[in-house]
Amino acid sequence: MAEQTLLNVIDRDGIKLVRFRTGDILREAEAEAIGQELLKLAVKPKQRVVLSFLGVLHLTSLVLGKLIHVHKRLAASGGEVRLADIDPRIYEVFSITRLDRLFRIYDREDEALASFAAEGEGEK
Repeated sequence: MAEQTLLNVIDRDGIKLVRFRTGDILREAEAEAIGQELLKLAVKPKQRVVLSFLGVLHLTSLVLGKLIHVHKRLAASGGEVRLADIDPRIYEVFSITRLDRLFRIYDREDEALASFAAEGEGEK
């Protein structure tokens, strides 16, 4: 049986745009699989990632731990993950846990992608 991924990864000018393939991430096995898939993106130095939560309505707190781990791994190699399209109920969890201070969060994925491009232009 072929391995099915829980994430859809698209390369946009060197930025990895990542979308969830499911709207409910409630099982430990799903959180672990997502964590492993995200860590694969953190292997390349200075990797920039936009993680879109579009369509995600429920998630286990284990996913938050995986996001923190990926954030740390990316930051250690000069990369970064930015979040977008977070449902207000899920955003409330980010706010309560103060993860909204750790991550740069955008209303839409195109804004998050553009934020990397805008910074790149400033570096020239």
